[in-house]
Amino acid sequence: MCFDQETRTERCPQKGVVKQVASKLLRALSEKGLALLVNHGIPECKMKAAYRAFDAFCELPEEVRTKYERNESNYGYVKPGPSKYTDEKEARHVFNVTGREGPLPDEEVPGFKSAVDELARDFKQLSAMLLTALAVGLEQSPDFLLSKHSRMLGPGNESTLRLLYYPPLGAPAPGLARCSAHCDYGTFTLLAQDCEGGLEIQTPYGERWGRVGHLPGAILVNTGDILANWTNNQLPALRHRVVVPEHCGRGRHSIAFFVHPDTNTLIEPLDTKIAQANQEPALCRLQKKKRGVMTAYHHIQRRLRETYAS
Repeated sequence: MCFDQETRTERCPQKGVVKQVASKLLRALSEKGLALLVNHGIPECKMKAAYRAFDAFCELPEEVRTKYERNESNYGYVKPGPSKYTDEKEARHVFNVTGREGPLPDEEVPGFKSAVDELARDFKQLSAMLLTALAVGLEQSPDFLLSKHSRMLGPGNESTLRLLYYPPLGAPAPGLARCSAHCDYGTFTLLAQDCEGGLEIQTPYGERWGRVGHLPGAILVNTGDILANWTNNQLPALRHRVVVPEHCGRGRHSIAFFVHPDTNTLIEPLDTKIAQANQEPALCRLQKKKRGVMTAYHHIQRRLRETYAS
């Protein structure tokens, strides 16, 4: 999906551009569960600056990294370790930045904060454009979804900017994954990644997995649980994972922006019909059971309980 060069991530793009993006976005998400965005307005140099900053952080002694470990609000650093989803061990470093203030390692890694702040601003702006387009595509007022996400990366909202680094591996080990199979909790996720690959999605009609190719400069958007709930699974949550590639001698970098509604938002299915092709995406298993209306806060608390139940 391509944004017009002059509109890119404007706050108030032309109506014709919004309708065009809405049509393409809904078609991609309903048929595949994901879309690739190009000409989105976030320069590749900003991604690389964040990759370099996080590389420098991951090279710090463990006792220094420990000072920034994730707290109860999900803010901070997570070292490689057991998967939240399976019995596998995940080989990845993570740094979560949320609306709940926490420390950043700017003293140890000069420029870390500025790299994160730049990306946070750009991802929020791009997300606002996509939320407007989705609302128009779902036959709602243009600000219908945007008004429910007014506090992204602020208090009262669980949106998260996540830096990820998957270190090189000598050889794949049994029970080792880069990121185990799961569906995201929120409305949708924006994902930027380098060319190393490894991302797979569950293909339509069955349990098979398919590799997602790399398109330089593109940002991937995939549907999460909440958007699936809002649309009665007409836009199903995409099940995905990151596998250890055949040639695993190099590291892999990615940046994810998890877009969540404000915590007091009611998640109630919309009365709208999305025109779909004959192809049916692989649904996240957690979406098959019908549930009553809940707020975004209750939704994420339930999903966290399910994830960490073991």
